[in-house]
Amino acid sequence: MIHHVANGVNGKRSLTTLACMALLTLFIGACKKDEEPGITLKLMNRWSLVQINDTAYAPNTAPDTSHYIGAGDDYFEFRKDGRFYSSIMKALDSARYTYSEANLKINVGNCQYKILYITNNAMELWDPHYTPGGFTGYVSHKVTLKR
Repeated sequence: MIHHVANGVNGKRSLTTLACMALLTLFIGACKKDEEPGITLKLMNRWSLVQINDTAYAPNTAPDTSHYIGAGDDYFEFRKDGRFYSSIMKALDSARYTYSEANLKINVGNCQYKILYITNNAMELWDPHYTPGGFTGYVSHKVTLKR
């Protein structure tokens, strides 16, 4: 059995083929998920300090925890020029910082923070590290920020 396929108008591709290709291209573009913007746009800003939790862990002892609840004028600020500014208990400080979007890490001075989460309105940083000297445990430094 022979099937006859109609030729396109004036010997060109049929309108149906062109329409299907155009719709396929449109659907691929429309169905593609919007990628989440990287941390750069979220990080570069002034953040209000919510709280700082420091916990020291030593062998055979209960963890020693201290909390600081941020006051209204406490902040961390990450600028595009690689400078970090902060004010905690009215003590101003600044340092250079670097960050890695791939590893979700921020290095500020001697602190090497892991970004636990970051949204447009909230961020939590965590810096667990072993302390030098005679202390055999480690210290966990967790900072919660908001916009």
